[in-house]
Amino acid sequence: MQRPDKISHDALERYTGSPVADFGKYVLLTNFAKYVEGFAGLARTEVRGFNWKVAHWKEKNLTILDFGIGSPVAGMAMDILSYTDPTVVIMLGMCGGIDDGLEVGDYLIPTASIRDEGTSQHYLHPAVPALPSFRVNRYLSKEVHERGLEYKAGIMKTTDYRMWEFNEAFIGELREQRVIAIDMETATLFAAAYARGVRIGALMLVSDLPLRREGIKTKESSKEIFDRFSQAHLDIGIKTMFRIQAEEARFLSRVQAEW
Repeated sequence: MQRPDKISHDALERYTGSPVADFGKYVLLTNFAKYVEGFAGLARTEVRGFNWKVAHWKEKNLTILDFGIGSPVAGMAMDILSYTDPTVVIMLGMCGGIDDGLEVGDYLIPTASIRDEGTSQHYLHPAVPALPSFRVNRYLSKEVHERGLEYKAGIMKTTDYRMWEFNEAFIGELREQRVIAIDMETATLFAAAYARGVRIGALMLVSDLPLRREGIKTKESSKEIFDRFSQAHLDIGIKTMFRIQAEEARFLSRVQAEW
């Protein structure tokens, strides 16, 4: 009988064109090829991949993986990665700002995400919330703060409903739930990571403000967001990983209480 670890390793190698042995114990996740390209430039390494783009910084025990967009593929990526036994995973994603105090380019560290998608139910009972690791998020917040930047923390909503911006009932539900942002992957990643015992955090970048007039992201505004904010976003993720690595024993001793 085939074992799930063998199947997962095989799938990871097929999707990324990269041997499992090359994957670092510290993994950054993203939805964007530009982040992988930027990472590869800093690490002076190549971008590999077929379905998923990946780059490895072997000297730093660090990998970045672009798994694409949507809840099902997010769940698959987290599930498969869990069989490489990562020390820490951090999602560097983008989200739509719902809270009135948010602006494009702001950082958000989610404390939870509502599970309005169909994938996380395969990992957790519907009553279980989708939560990140408090310790991982704490390291992220410290890195942001020490750069003199601000971030907002709160509950997001993760949905697999792409064109929700034109559904007034859905918008009303968002307001009632008092979420601060919305995306398509975070709750799935948190749920799958918790189910598989993987320590995960997330640093989200507000890329649009869909409830405001002309606030929905376009092709032109998307390019501007990448040009203005993506490099700093990526750098915070990388430096947070370096910070955890420098304190790995201390980090691991304290994070055990969460799992």
